[in-house]
Amino acid sequence: MERTIRELRTQHDWTQVELANRLGVTPSTVYNWERGNWEPRASQLRQLATLFGVRMDEIKLLESGKPRPREA
Repeated sequence: MERTIRELRTQHDWTQVELANRLGVTPSTVYNWERGNWEPRASQLRQLATLFGVRMDEIKLLESGKPRPREA
């Protein structure tokens, strides 16, 4: 079952700031992931999966369904 980063984050009762701190990224990075403006890098996706206790392929990256640029 695919779930968005926002869904997984809220299930853990974490704010965007708390998730950002756990990953070593800025809160604006988490914000942009959740809005579908950027996608996490592969290493960040692995960290997200580990933190949330899910497989990488269970994290739905884009809500709109259309490709967006990856984070630089």
